[in-house]
Amino acid sequence: MKIIQRLPKKFSFTQKTFYRYVFSYLLVFLLPFSIISVIWYKTSTDSINNQIDLSAQNHLLQVKSIMSVNLRQLDYLTEQISTNPLLSEKQFAHPYYSWEASRELLRNKVNSNIIEELYVYFYSQPDQVYSSNGRLDFPAFMQQRYGTFAFDEKKLKASLNTKAPLIERIPSGQKNGVGLMTYIVPLTTTDGLRYGVVMYTMRMIDIQNFLDKSVDRETGNVFMVDRENRLLIASHNDDIPDFMNNPLEVEKLYQQNSRKTKDGTLLVNTSEDQDFGIRYIALTNTEKALSDVRTIHYRLMALVLSILALGLGVVILIGRRQYKPIHELEKLMEKQLGGAREAEDLDDFVRMEQHVTSFLQQNKELHQEIRRQTPHAREQVLRKLLMGRFKDEKEIQLLLESVEILLYKNSYFVMLIDTKMITTETSIQNQEFLMSFLGAISGKGYRAYGSELLSNQAIALLVSMDGSVGHSLIVREIVAKIVLENTVEPTIGVGSVVSELATINRSYIEGLAALEYQAVSDKPNQVLFFKEIKNEKKNSVFSYPADEQLKLSQSLQQGDFEIASETIEIMVKKGMQEQRTIAGMKLYSYYLLNSVVKVGAEVIGDSFFQEAEKAVEFRNLLELQNELIKMSEKICLAVQRNPKNQESKLQKDIFVYLDANYASHDFSLESVAEEFEVSVSYLSRFIKKESGMTFSKYVQEKRLAKIKRELRETDKPIKEIISSAGYYDVSNYTRKFKQIVGITPGQYRNKNR
Repeated sequence: MKIIQRLPKKFSFTQKTFYRYVFSYLLVFLLPFSIISVIWYKTSTDSINNQIDLSAQNHLLQVKSIMSVNLRQLDYLTEQISTNPLLSEKQFAHPYYSWEASRELLRNKVNSNIIEELYVYFYSQPDQVYSSNGRLDFPAFMQQRYGTFAFDEKKLKASLNTKAPLIERIPSGQKNGVGLMTYIVPLTTTDGLRYGVVMYTMRMIDIQNFLDKSVDRETGNVFMVDRENRLLIASHNDDIPDFMNNPLEVEKLYQQNSRKTKDGTLLVNTSEDQDFGIRYIALTNTEKALSDVRTIHYRLMALVLSILALGLGVVILIGRRQYKPIHELEKLMEKQLGGAREAEDLDDFVRMEQHVTSFLQQNKELHQEIRRQTPHAREQVLRKLLMGRFKDEKEIQLLLESVEILLYKNSYFVMLIDTKMITTETSIQNQEFLMSFLGAISGKGYRAYGSELLSNQAIALLVSMDGSVGHSLIVREIVAKIVLENTVEPTIGVGSVVSELATINRSYIEGLAALEYQAVSDKPNQVLFFKEIKNEKKNSVFSYPADEQLKLSQSLQQGDFEIASETIEIMVKKGMQEQRTIAGMKLYSYYLLNSVVKVGAEVIGDSFFQEAEKAVEFRNLLELQNELIKMSEKICLAVQRNPKNQESKLQKDIFVYLDANYASHDFSLESVAEEFEVSVSYLSRFIKKESGMTFSKYVQEKRLAKIKRELRETDKPIKEIISSAGYYDVSNYTRKFKQIVGITPGQYRNKNR
């Protein structure tokens, strides 16, 4: 605005005001639009890069898991061969029984889906091998069996005399031919003596098939290398960088997050399987991945500039028309009064500009804060809705609209997706990955929103339907999307369809029951509808409704007395109708009583067994029903009063607990999850979301702050200070302290005294 004030005297007050109007338009609109555009572009690229990084890490984890499982299967197969009397050296050498050994090898071969062939080699017979097709000497093996591959006989014999499992790449001898990968495992006696090896050959095309499914061919490639960083195989052979064939260059990748090449910047993700000496490397071309974002950004900028140019033209046109009468009046006043005083009037416009700019900035910050809190609030509303905390349909609709949840209003059901994996780390990554696209998902005839469960490693998916597609078809489509994104089909429990959101907790409890049924059944299904759980017929005179029993257990654990009492009445009615003998009636009654007592003891404690002792005196099922309903009411009240079920207090208590116990030597993510009875994956995501740091980083920062404080304020020995902060290895942490702070603990103490 100082530019306007310094305009020559020949510009009148109205002219200056007009130019002020134009400049104000440019400052108020052009600058915020430019800032927002830059922020949007930066946020979009960062978000996509994070998604690419997370996706690549997940794909590497899946590839590593699948390959590790297959190689462990081959290790197990080798153990079976070493202990199988039909596959002994004597059996292979026998002129008559050798065919039985070959047939036994064939049987073992079909047990693995990646083996092309397996060969047994004995140190005492250095010039021949045995396969499922019989005995082969080395010339026959090299020329007839693998004549099209670049086998080196001398190198092969050296590899067959290995003392440890060995993985090697055998390239094809033909141009564009498919190579082999060999896995050689020593055979040992029960005394640990090595007497031979088993060599498994695998076609690279088979391994490439599952590697290729884990990455987008247009933007990335996945590689497997051995301990010496020699390339074993790539997910596809298109555009393999030259440095991947250089072990020294491959080694450098493990210290890099990205690498620039002539084709663009490559995002680097690595993982290592130390058990088998295999390293996995994913290279993703971020330039190609972000090309669509750049195109949208340029188009958006062009659109914004066009709108600004059009707006500027409109402002000039309106301004001229608006100030023309004032300009005429100014001339008249100047002629009569000899000029107008204008300096005093400029302050109002400056103040107005400040107010407008301040308002726009505050509005922008408020909007960003609302958008930041919306996903968290959405999960809160979903979780409480599923647990039956809301009963008024109008209140439910108002809450859903406030957190931007748009549901069809025809009917609803709940799916429970189990996210447990082999290890805690993979479970956390799997749940994070699934939530990244199950948070909001839609398709033909349905819209769905996901929420992580506090006390289970699972995701609850609330599905709304418009009525055009059936319940089962929607479940199949969602499962197909999960498999397409995650490659692994998780265990899923599906509740029945309800017509009102106020009763959606029934479907939620049934989904939990179906999930629990799969966990305890002998033959779990990948997807199980609650209505498919059948009564287990123990004998001709007794049967017990497993589906209703699971529903009762889950309703009590969730503190839903309405569903619990309703389920008890249904089970009592079934017992009276189906149990035809006194013995069956008694057995049924005690099963029913035990179902309630078991949950009561878990929620309330051993004192609940006193309630069970009172109920044992029942004379018939109707008397038992009254006692069970009373017991269920006490259980549900206890669940609702339990502070650990109040999420806001739970979250506050978690950080209080972290700050109080971070210095403990056995402090871990698992121990905190066990303390608060929540899943490890939820706890990890919660800490990262609330503090901006991972659990390990949060604990490290707390311990570092404690060590620094005691170094400054106390005369305790350094070893004692570090040990009291939770570290066993004092010398190792001293080096780490220097890496973080730049000086040793002793130097830090001297400098800050």
